[in-house]
Amino acid sequence: MSQVTFKNRLIRKFSPDDFEVLRPALERVSLKVRDMLIRPNMHVQHVYFPESGQLSVLAKANNSEPIEVGMIGREGMSEMALSGQAPLQTIVQVAGEAWRVDRKLFSNLVSQSRELSNLMLRYQQFMTFQVSFTALSHGDFTVTERLARWLLMLHDRIDGNEVPLVHEFFSWMLAVRRAGVTEAMNELRAAGCILTARGKITILDRDALISMASGSYGQPEAEYQRLLGEG
Repeated sequence: MSQVTFKNRLIRKFSPDDFEVLRPALERVSLKVRDMLIRPNMHVQHVYFPESGQLSVLAKANNSEPIEVGMIGREGMSEMALSGQAPLQTIVQVAGEAWRVDRKLFSNLVSQSRELSNLMLRYQQFMTFQVSFTALSHGDFTVTERLARWLLMLHDRIDGNEVPLVHEFFSWMLAVRRAGVTEAMNELRAAGCILTARGKITILDRDALISMASGSYGQPEAEYQRLLGEG
């Protein structure tokens, strides 16, 4: 199992020495839609490195509906939870495959390797910016602009142009009622950005979708490239 064969960009950035320590502990797992990988304020057993599919980080207060605050694909990893717990939940939104490793083992490796620790700090800086920009998006952009942003972010993390359509998730990710999501979807369809049919969305014109996002997309993506580069 060569390091260069991994699709996860963070694993490919590990130093050869760190990868050799981690490699025997990596376990390949399938991710199913709605699988809850991290439960809020519960013990975290594993760190997940997606090879395909997409994870959503959700925030929830008491009896309120959850809201998506972060998205993770093959560019990243789930919460490392150094304290053993994480306050946010992480679920599978698009099915795929991932490598997982025992959280304690990985945390110990991070504490022992300056190179890996530096990589984790840079990745966490990116995630902090992504979450912050999601808050800005919810506050300053329209539902249509936010939907365009989300579709672009998902498009970055999947193979091909087809996005699974799960209405329940759209309400979570945009923090609006389903009627608002339907109206925004109609706007993007009328603009020629997408096609909706048979439980999926097809991205027809990515450039037009970027234009419809009106600046809500792009800055966190550029920050990832600045901090972590290609991989």
